[in-house]
This record gives sequence, structure tokens and C-alpha cells, in this order.
Amino acid sequence: MSSHNNSQYAEKDDSYYGLIREEILNLIPSSTKRLLDIGCGMGTISSIAKKKFNIKEVIGIEKFENAASVASTKLDKVICGDIESIQLEYSNNYFDCILCADVFEHLINPENVVRKLHHLLSDNGVMITSLPNIRHIVPLLKIIFDRLEYEESGILDKTHLHFYTLHTMKKMFLETGFEIQRIENNRSRSLKFKIANIITLGLFKPFSIYQYIFVLKKM
Repeated sequence: MSSHNNSQYAEKDDSYYGLIREEILNLIPSSTKRLLDIGCGMGTISSIAKKKFNIKEVIGIEKFENAASVASTKLDKVICGDIESIQLEYSNNYFDCILCADVFEHLINPENVVRKLHHLLSDNGVMITSLPNIRHIVPLLKIIFDRLEYEESGILDKTHLHFYTLHTMKKMFLETGFEIQRIENNRSRSLKFKIANIITLGLFKPFSIYQYIFVLKKM
């Protein structure tokens, strides 16, 4: 990763690396014994999961050094580095749950990483991942009115290298050997979005989804 991109991550507020994602936590199987958290940030999600499910071993990977340092005080081991370049010294099928919350859109070649994680996941394990939806009405309107600009966070985060719709998300996972077990979403729920959904008899709903969450298993 270039020094320019590193500086962009360093500029982010600490809250960016310490979010509690209840919708992710709720999808982690209670039987999990070995958990790998890619882009673990400060280790908030996986440390809560470790206590909640009594997980035997939790490994985090985080490329931003300050966040990795905090996570190392909470998890069994934290590797500070880029998942695209580091070699993980774990055997095939080692982890029974892998978290990738908002990771793939930041990578140069996400498909290669998905394949790498496929080898590390056990045959009965799950990978839980979330991705922003570029088909949300806000970025679409910005494109239409020629006002598309990168932002500090969200769908148009300035550190995003790839943009996805539901179709391209599904395509990436299916082509890298995963079966989709479950799809959840996070939607904009303000009054104007509710009214738009009512007026269009539900046709507007896909354009209010800003993030999809997948539970995946190996084919």
C-alpha cells in the first residue's frame, strides 16, 4: 500500500476502528472455537464475541498500527499487516469463523484474498462479510447530478478501491468457491426513505440499502 493511502487511514477518527457491530455479532455461530477477524480495527467486535461465545482462539489482522496495538490487548494474537501481502501461518481449514466487515472494498485484488480465506475456513465454518452498496440512492443521485466526490467514511469512503452492487457481490463470492447461506442488509430508515418506499409500493427499497451482509460457506 502506498504511503498516501496509509496517511488516509491514519487520518481517520478512532471511532472508525472501534465500532460495535451488533448485526455482525449476531451472525457469529455460538459453536465458534477459532475466529479470524480481518481488518479487526481495535478488536471491538471480536473481543466481545470471544467473551460472549467463550471462543478458544481469536486472531486479528489489522494494517493500521495504532488500531492493531489496541486490539493486541484484547485478542489472543494480532498481526499488523496487509491481508493482501502477509503470509498466514495457519493450516487449511483452521478457522471455523472468519469475519471480514467492510474489508474487500479497500483491497487491490479482493478476489485473491477471498480465495486465500477459502482455504483457511473449515468445511463446516462460516465467513461473515459486509460490503457497501453503490446502488444506494445517494451516490446514484450524486452521479446523475455530477456531484460525485469521495468522503471520510460511508459508501464513498476515500479509501475504497472497489464499488459493488448486490449482483457483483454475489458474483465474487460464487466465483471464489463460496455458497451464500444468508443475506442481511442495513437500510436508510429516515422519514423520507419510508415515504419513498410507500409511494413506490416497495420498489424503492433496494435503493435505500447502503450495506449488505453475507453469511458464506464453502461449496
